[in-house]
Amino acid sequence: MRIASKLPLLIIAIFFAIPAFAQTGNITGKAIDKEGKPKAGLTVQIERQGIAGKFETKTDKNGSYIYRVPSGKYKVTLMQDGRPLDFIDGITVTSNANVSADFDDTKAPASGGDSEARAKVEAEKAKQDAVKASFDQGIAAMSAKNYAEATRLFQQAAEQDPSKDVIFGQLGMALDGARKYDDAATAYRKAIELKPTEPAYYNNLGVALGNAGKIDEASQALQKAAELNPAGAAQSYFNLGAVLTNRGRTKDAGDAFKKALEYDPNMAAAYYQLGISYFGTPATMGEAVPVLQKFLQLQPTGPDAEAAKQLIEAAQQAAPTAYKSDKAIAEEKAAAEKAEKAAAEKAAKEKAQQSKQKGK
Repeated sequence: MRIASKLPLLIIAIFFAIPAFAQTGNITGKAIDKEGKPKAGLTVQIERQGIAGKFETKTDKNGSYIYRVPSGKYKVTLMQDGRPLDFIDGITVTSNANVSADFDDTKAPASGGDSEARAKVEAEKAKQDAVKASFDQGIAAMSAKNYAEATRLFQQAAEQDPSKDVIFGQLGMALDGARKYDDAATAYRKAIELKPTEPAYYNNLGVALGNAGKIDEASQALQKAAELNPAGAAQSYFNLGAVLTNRGRTKDAGDAFKKALEYDPNMAAAYYQLGISYFGTPATMGEAVPVLQKFLQLQPTGPDAEAAKQLIEAAQQAAPTAYKSDKAIAEEKAAAEKAEKAAAEKAAKEKAQQSKQKGK
């Protein structure tokens, strides 16, 4: 069986994850007009900053409201008939906390009043609407694989509001799609600067750096992703192996796939790619057999099962003893030594008989 001299390009999927919210707290407050009377039945709009999320509630007859939200930073806007009246920005909610956000017109400055506050709110809302429009259009362009347009739109959103990590994360993905890996790495680094605890940004940074040929930096980024999210460490090292495979560094790729298997011993794809990496040199070809057999145990009917069987056959034909277990090799050696000893004893016995016959 002939083996292709050039291994197939390994396709990897870059992922961009937003972690699930596990901790919550309350935003609570009261809306009061200039005369000290409650503002009942007004809409309170609550927007999460940095991660998409918008919630709404209404003030009760006493002008009060309360709403439970995931931990994070928020902007709270008081609305009437769809128009913003006032807003409070930069509210931080922590686990099980009650954070106040009151709208008390009795404490407003004498000059300006509602009109000044409304103008301020409307200007901020117009800005955020523009950011959202650019961001949403960028997502649509990404879905259509129009990476150049997506890049333009996310860059526009980032210029309008450079405080949101999610925008830079998506910009990095668009640049990745356009194969502008150095620029993608720059975008991911900005996302990390804004949110240094997000493992997905480090993972995507590692892939971008690997594709840019900066393997040491890629390894560092993926190691950080693994530290921040041990549950996803196997995938991070698998991604590194994929990058190294695509750059022809099969030995280093094999080491990365082994590392992935340390974190997830049942990762079938890592066994398959590790098996392929052993075909990089004739000396390691035989090592592919047990690895690919393990892959078939985990995924006997998968899309790569038939290819794995063909690779096993090729490895056995090319290196007929390399795929044997240590036990089998030891047994064969013992049997050979036993046969050699028996042959020597037989020869000595025959020689002794011949000498005896000559003496008669």
